[in-house]
Order: sequence, then C-alpha cells, then structure tokens
Amino acid sequence: MGHVSRVGNIVVAAVLVMIALPVLAVLLRAVRPDGVWSSEALTRILGSPRTWRLIAVTIAQALVSCAFTVAVGVPVAWVLSRFRFAGRSLIRTLATVPFVLPTVVIGAAFATVLGPQGVVDARGTWWAIIAAQLCFNLAVVIRTVGASLTGLDPNQQAAARLLGASSFEAARRVVLPAALPAIAASAVVVFLFCFTSFGVIVMLGGGAVTTVEVEIWTRATRQFDISGAGVLCAVQLAAVIATLSIHSRISKKRPSTSVLHVRRSDRVPRSWSEWAAVAAGVGAILIICGLPLAALFERSLRVGPGFGFAHWQHLGSAAARTGLSVDPLSAISRSLITASSAAAAAVFLGVPSARVIARRPGGSADRILLLPLGVSATTLGLGLLLIGGKPPLDLRGSLWLVPVAQALVALPLVVRAVLPALQALPASLDESGRLLGAGALERFWRIELPAIRSAVVAGAGLAFVACLGEFGATVFLVRTAQPTAPVAIERLLSRPGGAGFGQAMALSCILVAVCGCVLLAVDYLASGDDGLDLAF
Repeated sequence: MGHVSRVGNIVVAAVLVMIALPVLAVLLRAVRPDGVWSSEALTRILGSPRTWRLIAVTIAQALVSCAFTVAVGVPVAWVLSRFRFAGRSLIRTLATVPFVLPTVVIGAAFATVLGPQGVVDARGTWWAIIAAQLCFNLAVVIRTVGASLTGLDPNQQAAARLLGASSFEAARRVVLPAALPAIAASAVVVFLFCFTSFGVIVMLGGGAVTTVEVEIWTRATRQFDISGAGVLCAVQLAAVIATLSIHSRISKKRPSTSVLHVRRSDRVPRSWSEWAAVAAGVGAILIICGLPLAALFERSLRVGPGFGFAHWQHLGSAAARTGLSVDPLSAISRSLITASSAAAAAVFLGVPSARVIARRPGGSADRILLLPLGVSATTLGLGLLLIGGKPPLDLRGSLWLVPVAQALVALPLVVRAVLPALQALPASLDESGRLLGAGALERFWRIELPAIRSAVVAGAGLAFVACLGEFGATVFLVRTAQPTAPVAIERLLSRPGGAGFGQAMALSCILVAVCGCVLLAVDYLASGDDGLDLAF
C-alpha cells in the first residue's frame, strides 16, 4: 500500500478519534455531570416545551435559508459556468469571501445594513438572519453546482436545440437533470451550515431570536449549565448525522467531475438576453455579497457625524477608549500565526487522506473526513475544553488547543480541494514509475505531488482563510488575554459606544482584504478562470 497510504489511514483514524473524544466528552457530561450518573438534565431539557420549539425554529430557519440560497445560487452558478466576461473571476471570488470570513464579521456587516442606522432596521428578526445566511452560503451552491455544470458536454444541449427545443426547454430537459445531484448535495451542505450557524445568530438575533447552537453556547458560558448544553449537543448531533447520511446517499448518485479534465463549455454572451442574464447574476452577487462588505468599509470610516480614519489610526491605541484590554493589531498577528500553523497541519494531514479516498472512493474514509464539517464548532470547542481542561491532560494554558481545533475544521477543505486532482491523474503515471523501479514514497514525491501541486497550494489557501475566520470553536478555547481577530471583533462589538464598533469594522475590513487576496490566488492556482470545485 505504501508509506503515504499508511499515513493516510492513520490520519483518518486520528480524525475519527479527535472528533469522537470531544463529542463523547460533551455527551457524557449530559448524563454524568458531577461524576454520578443522572438523568436530571435529560428530563429537564427534553421535557421542556421550549426545547422543542427551539428545535422546530432552528430547523425551519435552516430550511428557509437553504431554499433562498439554492433559488439564488443555481441561476448564478449557471451564468458563471456558461458565459465568459471581464471580471468573472473577481465576481466569483467576491461570492466566496463571505464563506470564509468569520460569521461575526458577516453578522456585523449585515448589522450595518439592516441595523438602526442602515437601510432598514431588521435586527432581531429572522429576515435579517436569512439574508446573512444567504450571503454566507451562496458560495457553496455556486462552486458545487458550477463545477457540475462546467463538466457537462455542450453537445447535448446543442443537440436538443437542433431537435427544436427552445433554450428554456433544453436547459430544463438536459442541463437541470444532469445538475440535480450537485444541486441536492449543495442544498444538504447549506442546510447543515444554517442549522449549526452561530456567529450570525449572535450578531443579528439581538437576544430576541436564537437557535440550538446559540442555546448551547449560552448555557455553557453564561449559565454554566454544562449538562444542559450536553443534552442539546446530543439532539443537534442526531440531526447532523441524519443530514450527513442524506448527503452520503446523494453523493453516491452524483457523477464525479473535475475542473482539471473537462472541456471548456463556456463562451462569450451573444444576445441581449444572455447579457441580461449575466447582468442579473453579477448584480445579485454585488447586492448580496458586495453591499454588506462595502457597508463594513463605510462604517469603519464613520466618525461621529462625519467621516475619517480615526478608527483605523487608533486600532490598538489607548486613545480609542474601547475598554478592550487587548491590542486588535496583536490579535491580527496572532490569527495569522495560528491560521498558518493550523493550515500547514491540515495540508500535511489532508493530502495523504485525500489519496486514501481517491484510491478507495465511496469508503468510510470519505464520510469520516466530512465529520468536521458536520459537527458543530461549539460542540467541538466545548468538548476539547472538557477533555483538555482537567488533569492529567490540563491544556487550558497551552497554545495548541486553538490550532488543533482549527486544523480539524480546515481538514475537509484541503481534502475536497486535492481530491479532484488526484482522481484526474491517469493510472499510467503510477505504473510507469513502478516499472522504472521507484518505490511508493518516491513515486508520490516525484510523480504525484508535482502533478497536484496547484491543487495542494489552493487547498492550503482555503485552509488558511478558514482558520483565519474560525470563531465557534476558538471562542471556547482561546486565552482571554490572547484572542484571535474574530474573537477580538466580537469583544469590540460588545463594547458600548461608537469607538468599539468602528474599530471592529476596521478590523473586519483587514480580514476581508486578506481573505480576498488569498482567494484570488487560490482561484488562479487551482484552475485559472474556471474556479475551484470544493467537491462537497
């Protein structure tokens, strides 16, 4: 099997253990809160009508948010995959930036648009949350469905047109059926992200609306009801497992496509109706994703009744009078260092893991490596805190808890970026190296790795921006005096007065700029102007 495959199997087993241990620690606390078996928390939480209302509301908002995201994302994905036009890569990157930003930043961006001083005051309503969920998850549909549409044979639709079908009929009878598995797969992933959403709800809910995820955080950190939080984690985990099972069944029916080996099927728009479709798709992304990000920059410059650079100039300065004991610029530096180490670990572990999946598609390894996407970040963070916060493994003062959690979150992104490249490699390459006498490790280093180098670099970039913006697990694990940038943003937003809010917006703009530059490089390195298939 070779050294690399053995390393991949070890990584898959290690990921399973690292996910299972925190989850089991949280679940055990639900039935054994003080070292004694008790069903008190189960009875108290599951016997409360409020709990079931909360579950119903969480599922309902996830379904509605998912429906809106798919309804907008599929037409936009069709436009971006079918037509070439100036700035297409930039538009695609703009749609992806919110997905890798901290959810607290997305919440803050929509708070400026839908807050008291925005276009309309919708904070504390589900409509504001649904709008933010649409912005955050739009990239999942665009990337996943767009990759599927890019892989379609254009001759099929042309044949339908020659047989007398209109453009609409050809799309409905040829394109839509071929893309349905990818649409369904992206819808399941979007539902999962909306169901476990945290930062958006905290920022826009205003205490008036909440979900299971936020309730877990509230009980664990505000009410110190760890056993109650554990029961809610169990309920949430059951829903996540059911969702991942649906995703697994859909993925088996979905044809495998790779942007590395499909023929270009896009072209320049030819008619006014095609240019209108492009304008509508670009306009949707500019409004849904561009407007909130622009509002961040505008709000960072607002000083009293006018505008200026005071919030930028006073980042980390005592003159800002935010009451924050931590320098925001130091938080940025800490985030960059932490994200770099976590991304490096994710790449080191993700490449051999992807190789195992590529050689044994449809196996248990693929499902195991999807678990970090499905398991709630708050559950993961709380569980790591429980198992690493007491003797003999007291890691509360360690700097490694945060990178470990972030590497787990980023690992599936690396695997999904590298896997299509590995699947596209012809078997003859490995066979040629074997005939020349090269061992398994040498064949990997000298043949496979150079061939997938661009995908590996792209996966590293995705992992880096994901770690840079990770909030749900980090907020549990980070030291009070050493927060990352997303945690510092949340703390600044919680401070009264305009100085804290303005500095939070300035800090958010820095994260947006860093993530945008990295994602542009990822798109370029992955496949030029065709984009990167996250292969969910």
